[in-house]
Amino acid sequence: MGFTISANAETLPRGVLIISETAAESPFAHRFVEQIHLALDARTVQPYQIYTEYLDFGHFAGPSYDATLHTYFREKYRDEPIRVIVALGTQALQFVSHLRSEIWQNTSVLFVTFDHLLENGFKLPSNTTGIIATRRFQDLVTSARLFVPKLGTIVLVGGPLNRQPLRDGYQKDVQQFAKELNITDLTGRSIGEVRKRVAVLPDDAVIVYLPIYTDETGISHNPQEAIKAVSEVANRPIVIDSEDLVGSGATGGFIVSARKIGDEVGARIARILNGEDVANIQVATRNFIVPMFDARKLKEWGIGERGLPIDSDVRFREQSIWDLYAWQILAVAMVIPIQSFLIGWFLYEHRRRQRAERESRQHLLEAAKMDRAMMASAMSASIAHELNQPLGAILNNAETAEILLNKDSTDRNELKEILADIRRDDQRAAEIIRRLRMLLKHSDLEAREIELADVITDTIKLVEHQAIEHGVTIKVAPLPARLRVRADPIHLQQVLLNIALNAIEAMQNIPEGARELKVRVDQLEGGEVRVSIEDNGPGIPVEKLKRIFEPFVTTKRQGTGIGLSIAKTIIGTYGGRIWAENVPNGGAIFHFTLHVATADLEAV
Repeated sequence: MGFTISANAETLPRGVLIISETAAESPFAHRFVEQIHLALDARTVQPYQIYTEYLDFGHFAGPSYDATLHTYFREKYRDEPIRVIVALGTQALQFVSHLRSEIWQNTSVLFVTFDHLLENGFKLPSNTTGIIATRRFQDLVTSARLFVPKLGTIVLVGGPLNRQPLRDGYQKDVQQFAKELNITDLTGRSIGEVRKRVAVLPDDAVIVYLPIYTDETGISHNPQEAIKAVSEVANRPIVIDSEDLVGSGATGGFIVSARKIGDEVGARIARILNGEDVANIQVATRNFIVPMFDARKLKEWGIGERGLPIDSDVRFREQSIWDLYAWQILAVAMVIPIQSFLIGWFLYEHRRRQRAERESRQHLLEAAKMDRAMMASAMSASIAHELNQPLGAILNNAETAEILLNKDSTDRNELKEILADIRRDDQRAAEIIRRLRMLLKHSDLEAREIELADVITDTIKLVEHQAIEHGVTIKVAPLPARLRVRADPIHLQQVLLNIALNAIEAMQNIPEGARELKVRVDQLEGGEVRVSIEDNGPGIPVEKLKRIFEPFVTTKRQGTGIGLSIAKTIIGTYGGRIWAENVPNGGAIFHFTLHVATADLEAV
C-alpha cells in the first residue's frame, strides 16, 4: 500500500485506490504507480492518499479467489474515504465494477485497458472514464520482422495466453496470424522443454517471449530469470513487449511505456481531485508504444540499427573511446599541436637565448679586456716608473760587480751581496710584469675558489705607485687570514682596479695629505662577504648616483662610462651585488658582495 500526503493537511485527504491485475512484484505496475505520484505532485494542491492493491491474476483465478478478494476489500476499505479508483487492466476493471456496487457506489473510476473492450460490448458504469492503451500482438510480429525480414515462424514462449496480465487481446490476435505464419505454441510448457526447443529453431524463426509466472509443472518463476534461462540457449532473436525484460536476454521490441501511461492517468486523477466532473473527461485511446532494443543483442544477431524506427531507444550500447571521451579527445587533439608549437617555440627561444648569452658573454669579455688595456695604458707611466727602479738597481749592481772583477784582489763576500741585490731586484721586476700580464690576460668568466686577501693585496700593489703619484694614502683594514670566495681572480681584480682608480682620480682636488683610500672586508650573515672601497673626494652627483653603473654614465671628463658597467656585470655573474653611496662627511663608498666558499662558510 502506497501513502502520500500533500502540503495541505487541513482537510481530510482524498483517497486514490489503484487496483492492478498484475502481481505485486510487477515492474510495469510499480513504474505506473510511481509516475502517478509524480504527476499528482505536479498537478494538484489537493491533499491525497494513495493505496495500491495487486490482484495477481497471473497466479490465482476462480470464483473462490474472487469471493476472497471481495471480502478483503469490503473489510479493509469500509471506512476509507476513497475518491478515485484506478483499475489497471480489463480484469481489474471488471472486478472494480462488481465491487463498486457494494461499497463505492458514488466513487469515480478511472481505468486503463489494453484491448477495445467497448467494441466488445462492455458497458461502462456511470461516473467512469479511462484510457484504452494500444497493445497488439501485431506489434510483436512487426518487431520480429525487423529482426528477420523473411519471417516464417513465430515461437511463443511464456505463461498461458489466457492468463497474461494486461494482454487481453493477444489470444485472439494469435489465431489471426496463424493463417499467415507458422505459430509454434510453447506457452505453459516447462522451462526444461522450452530450452530444448528454442535451441534448434529454423533460420526464419523468431521467439516471442511473454512473462512466465507458472509452468505446466506447477513451478513458479520470476519472468526476468525465466527469460535469461531461455536466452542462454536460444538460437534465434527474442521479441518482447515489456520494458523490464530489456537487458535480460531479449533483443527488444515495441514496448508499452508504463511511465507514459502513469503520467496520463495522474493528470486525469488531478482533474478529478481538483473538482472536475468525470462526465467531462472522455474515454480516450492512446498510443504509448516506444521502440526499445538491446544494442548488445542487435550486434549478436547482426541486426543493423539503421533498419530500426527513428525514435528507437537503443540501450546498452558498447561505447567506444570516442563515445566516452569525445570532448577529451577533441581537447587533446587541440592541445597537442598547441603544446608542440609552444615546445618548439620554447626550444627555439632557449637556443636563441643561449646564443645571445654566449654573444653577450663574449662581448663582455672583449669589453672587459679593452677596459683592462685602457687601465694598463693609464697606469703605463706608473708601471714604467716602478720597473725603472729595479732595473736601474740591477744596472748599478752589475757595473759595480764589473769594477770589482777588474781589480787585482776581489772581495768575494761583496760580490755575493751584489748578486743577491741583483736577484732581489730581478724578482721585483718580474713580479711587476706578472701582475701586468695577469691584468691583461684574456680569461673566461669562470668561478673558482680563490683567496680574497691575495687578490686585494695584488691589486693594492698595482695601484700603489699611482696612489703615491697622486698623493693618496691607501689604508687597508686587517684582512681575514683565510677567506675564500667563488670568483675569477683576474675579473675580481679588474673590479677592484676600476673602483680604486676612479677613487684616486676623484680626489685630485682634495688638499694633499687629506687624500685617503680605505679598503675594508666584512663577513655578513647568509654566507656573504662585503668589500667596501671608500674615498674622501667630492662624492657622486645625486642625479648620477642611481645610474652610475649604467653603460656610458661617468663622472669623469675623459671617462668612457663602461668600467663600472663591466664591474656590475662581473659581480652579478658570480651571484653578488654592487652598489654605491655618498658618505655624509664627503666622499663616496662602493660596496660589492660575493658568496663565501662552502668550506669557509662551514668554518664560520
